Amino acid sequence: MKKIIVISILLISNVVFGQRSLTSSEAKDLTIARTFKGGEKISEFILADGTVIKSGTELITGKPRNPLSLNYDHVRVGYVTLVSELVSPSVPLQGNYEGNSVIVEQLKVYHRKTTKESELQIYVFAFNDSQTSLTGDKYRTITDLEYAISGGEIVNPNAAMTREQAIAKLKESKDLLDLGLLTQDGYDKIKAELTPIIMGSK
Repeated sequence: MKKIIVISILLISNVVFGQRSLTSSEAKDLTIARTFKGGEKISEFILADGTVIKSGTELITGKPRNPLSLNYDHVRVGYVTLVSELVSPSVPLQGNYEGNSVIVEQLKVYHRKTTKESELQIYVFAFNDSQTSLTGDKYRTITDLEYAISGGEIVNPNAAMTREQAIAKLKESKDLLDLGLLTQDGYDKIKAELTPIIMGSK
């Protein structure tokens, strides 16, 4: 009897709060994607590198995809949904907002096509109290999180360091050591931290 009650509570809380987690690979899996409704909230999204994005996560605005017009392709002003986009196109974030911090408020999933038989894209609703857009709106919608990150419009400050980044940091540290701006102990500590990443064992 206790087992039935516990299972019932878990099922009810899952339905009421809609707290499903989603990974990058699951978003591309049509078997999983079709179990989601368009506009459904998720509790967290796990990027391909293992970074968890959820409410409270800090993200940084990168450079606009179009440097000539300073228009962001995947960062919009205000809170935007896929449905509202079809009715009235939203305003892209315009201007130089590189380096601005935004805090994730909620995440929703939408199908890339008008059918459930398509991959999912992640919409992130975020805000920054100290930095408003040119329209005076402090809210931001990242319309496709993974594309926004891969295109450099959004920077994930929590992302794991890549092998290339580790090599560059180690070279920089060696230069600082040679210039006498870093101690041997300091260099050895940095090298010990970066070696597993460079050698592919981390």
